Formats: sequence, C-alpha cells, structure tokens
Amino acid sequence: MTKIFTIGFSGKKPEVFLEVMSAARISCVWDIRLWRTSTYVPYYNGDNLAAALGNRYEYHPEFAPSSDFLADYKDKKLAWAEFEQKYRELLNARNPLQSCDIDKLNRICLLCTEKTADMCHRRLAAEYIASQIPDIEIVHL
Repeated sequence: MTKIFTIGFSGKKPEVFLEVMSAARISCVWDIRLWRTSTYVPYYNGDNLAAALGNRYEYHPEFAPSSDFLADYKDKKLAWAEFEQKYRELLNARNPLQSCDIDKLNRICLLCTEKTADMCHRRLAAEYIASQIPDIEIVHL
C-alpha cells in the first residue's frame, strides 16, 4: 500500500521538522503552498528547503489553492466549507496528477503552513490523491 504524509511547519523548529521527516522516512517533500516564502520563518522558504532537502524537495504549485479564494478565506469572506468546495473543484479542473510521476508517490509528504491538517488544503490534496489512486493511506504528521 502506498503511504502519503502531510505536515504543516507552523510552530516547528527546523531541526524538529527534519527529525520528523527522517523518522517517517519521507522520500520527497512536495511543497504545495501558493507562495514558497515564509516571512516569519525564513528556513521554510522554498529555496532554503531545497538546499536542506536536496532532491527530496519539489515545488508542486498545481496543488496550491487559487489566490482569489485563498485570500477570501483568510479575510473571513469565505467559510471553510466553501473553501473546501472551491478547492476540490479546482483540483478536479486542473487534474494535477497528470504532471506527477505516480510511481513515486510512496512516502511523499505534502507541505503547507497550517499547524494541523483539519482546516488546511494539504488534507484536501491528500484526499484528492487518494480518490484518484487506489490503496493510498494518508498520515498527517
């Protein structure tokens, strides 16, 4: 069975993040943020993660939410349920797995900012992948 992971870096020190990645035997971190920058924690900028993780880091903007409804959600103009619906519709329209090597999905980790996965698009992205490919187990770190 293929296992995919998700993680949010909010509140995680870089050394803890790397320890978690190592303990879970992550093959590749997929950064699925709309913007690969972090003003508050520069370690989590895409370039810094790429330097730290090497070929175990990939940026996958095809899984990022649209800036329109992400801004509306952050500004509290859009409820979580509406965000979920819009994001799922976006994934269905984009078909992001068409540009991914699905043979290399085992032990990838979808990365975003939010501390927990319950109200983060990384959970929805993982669920989308699991809906498209049989025998996927999702683990939220």
